[in-house]
Amino acid sequence: MAPFDYDARVGRAVSIILLGVAACTPPPPRTIPRVVDGLVEEGAFVSPYAYEWFIEGEVSAAKEEHDYAAIALETATAAPSEDVLLMTRLAEEYERSGASRRADRTLALARRSHPRSALVDLTAGQIKRHRGDLDGALTSFLEAKRQAPKWEEPVIALAETLRAQGHRLRANAVLIEYITVTHEANAEGARRVLVDLARGGGDAETLLRAVSLGEGSNGERKTLMAAQLAFDTGQPALAARLLAETVSAPENRMLWLQALMASGDRKTAREFLGSAKSDELGGPVAHAELFIDVDEPDRALDVLRTAPSSPRAEYAKGMAMLERGDYLEASRALCIVPIGSSTFEAARIACAKSSEVLRRTGAAAEALSLAPHDSLAVRVRLAELYLVQGDLRAALRLFDARLASDRAAVATILERAGHYEEAAAYYATLEVNASADPRTHARATAERLAARRAYGLATTILEAWTTSAPADLYARVRLVELLKEAGQPKTAAERGLATLPFVDDSRLRAHLVSILAE
Repeated sequence: MAPFDYDARVGRAVSIILLGVAACTPPPPRTIPRVVDGLVEEGAFVSPYAYEWFIEGEVSAAKEEHDYAAIALETATAAPSEDVLLMTRLAEEYERSGASRRADRTLALARRSHPRSALVDLTAGQIKRHRGDLDGALTSFLEAKRQAPKWEEPVIALAETLRAQGHRLRANAVLIEYITVTHEANAEGARRVLVDLARGGGDAETLLRAVSLGEGSNGERKTLMAAQLAFDTGQPALAARLLAETVSAPENRMLWLQALMASGDRKTAREFLGSAKSDELGGPVAHAELFIDVDEPDRALDVLRTAPSSPRAEYAKGMAMLERGDYLEASRALCIVPIGSSTFEAARIACAKSSEVLRRTGAAAEALSLAPHDSLAVRVRLAELYLVQGDLRAALRLFDARLASDRAAVATILERAGHYEEAAAYYATLEVNASADPRTHARATAERLAARRAYGLATTILEAWTTSAPADLYARVRLVELLKEAGQPKTAAERGLATLPFVDDSRLRAHLVSILAE
């Protein structure tokens, strides 16, 4: 009998046991590399059937059909896989469809299966933000950022949540830090968000920083973008400062001149126009128009002597004479601008103004009668003539109160007619956006705040506006009124007494005196 080989027998027995265990244990899930939001990760294999329902769910979510999206994603996850993307998307759609408990359970299951997944933390933050828990959302986004420092989605979510909390500078800092240390291709989304935040907040300096971090345009183009934002958001001095070193480019030069004039630095603009050649500014007519803008009508007329005859040249000549106070000659030049030319409407409005100054109201009305009445500017000018004649009803009949642009004009007409409460009510109904003119934007925003008794904020808006536009006496008088409503009678009295000497309109003056006497 062969000797007993203990080691060999035990080894064979262990092998048999291990084979049996292996036969009874299910194989580990198949994993494959795939790209999720720009990151390569190993994930569970998902069958084509599950992905078909996943796509169906995403399409439904894009249509805001969150109930059906949740059903489709639930069907996708019914397949035997532990795909973190499917599970987190299902949790999101449960939340958006109102099934919060299911969302929590699904997210907890995803966290158990993928304890170190940044996607799980990102989804948790988005769900908390949806529920209004911004502090909890920030904690989750920070954890997601720690798990995946090169992934931009947690950074964007973090910045947007900080912005929602009113921490604009912190939001900008988070995005700038990420963009600075990350490769350009991975940070494009974060840079777009930074640009949007800068535009929304009117922060031209941050916009310049954001566009300078990109590679899509040259330096002058980036500067022009930032300067244009500064100009559009009521910061002409900043726009002029940004463009000061790039005036060699024609598009930069024109915006720079506009910014100088809007900021009150007409001296610099005059010096530049006096030394510039007409060819550099678009020709003699364009050069003359700029001289008119900086209150240099005589120099404008000198330049126009070299310009060929054209409707635009006649209009510029008339405007220069009007600026100089030569109203009769201005009327003659403006009234010969032919119908159909691009300056015809503006010429008619200016001609009416000249005639009105000469106390020829009939001639002013006749000049406007030839212009197209679908033009808001023409209707506003006609309404002003009706107001001079004391016919408010005829003035108001020119406008359609259903149109936002017309409602703004009605508010202005009512204010000039002495109906101040009605004007404030009209301003409060206006829905303004970034494209609205600065005056309408300021007045409408202030009146909406005043309607909610937020007098402090309303006065802040009007103080900023009247500082940049001191000639708007109606806004200055309204500011005095709101300062009294805000419980600041001393400041109201100081502002009112400072404004009173400049008020020529008898109705507005009487209104201001009554406010001060209360």
